[in-house]
Amino acid sequence: MTDQKTEGQRLEDLMTKIDTEMQRLGWTVEQGREHLQKYYGVRSRLLLTEDELDNFLLFLQLSDVESSPKTTS
Repeated sequence: MTDQKTEGQRLEDLMTKIDTEMQRLGWTVEQGREHLQKYYGVRSRLLLTEDELDNFLLFLQLSDVESSPKTTS
């Protein structure tokens, strides 16, 4: 018997990790949306593929707090 996660569980894990990284960086929801729009052409993580979510998570993990995007308001 294998301990395979379902696709839904994997996506939920990715979303949780992304939330944690966004908090670490001090990103607002709007900053996250701006990044998704700029690099993926969408405004919601729900519209990303699993690979794109993985890529977004890696980007956040490799980012420093100092290099976080500034709001454009």
